[in-house]
Amino acid sequence: MNKTYHIGCSGYYYPSWKHNFYPSGLAPKNWLNYYSSVFNAVELNGTFYQTPKLKDLKKYADETPAEFRFSVKMSRYITHVKKMSDTKDEILELQNLFLEGLQNKLACFLFQLPPSFVYNENHLDRLLKNIPHQPRNAVELRDLSWWNANVEDAFRKTKLTFCNIEHPKLQPASENLIHTSDCFYMRFHGTPELFKSKYDITRLTGLSKRFPKNSSNNYIFFNNTYYDAAYRNAKELKTILQK
Repeated sequence: MNKTYHIGCSGYYYPSWKHNFYPSGLAPKNWLNYYSSVFNAVELNGTFYQTPKLKDLKKYADETPAEFRFSVKMSRYITHVKKMSDTKDEILELQNLFLEGLQNKLACFLFQLPPSFVYNENHLDRLLKNIPHQPRNAVELRDLSWWNANVEDAFRKTKLTFCNIEHPKLQPASENLIHTSDCFYMRFHGTPELFKSKYDITRLTGLSKRFPKNSSNNYIFFNNTYYDAAYRNAKELKTILQK
């Protein structure tokens, strides 16, 4: 199988990366263009807080190479305020905006649910009823109760992508990577210190060996962006997977 790994960071616009990841003198307006010369994917996290303008999405697409891909985080109003209740129309409207702006460079939609959204039949039913049944829809759950056979089976039947995570409060999750569609999606949040800790080569190598062998589309993002860990780990993982 021809495996494609899209590897990057959860966001790219971090002032602390100036003079470290980004060359001195490079204007912030050119950061995405530079970022896309190093990595082939990015998560747009700002979309979680605010709906972007269509012209800005088109600008993102124009500034990046043909093979570059975007994953966009769905609005917190959908996931954290309404908690997936009666959100089908809002999801479709927002996804259509992203599709119009990013066109074929749009890879995935990320639904990040809060820790309070624990597993029960009602919550699972909300996910299945409101999220379109497509592999490009990745669902990140923040409570270990979701790591169960019933959820895996439901996601496989509906072809939704279960988002795997490496998270300090959910450590067992990364020991049991779940693959429910033809898309594999994983986020590294930093352990032991959330958003800050850098993963060592041994840990990255060990986890990379657990990535599924039968997935042609793989999206892996580092959310330990507070300092310099994210882009360093993303570069290291690229090297590991190329060997």
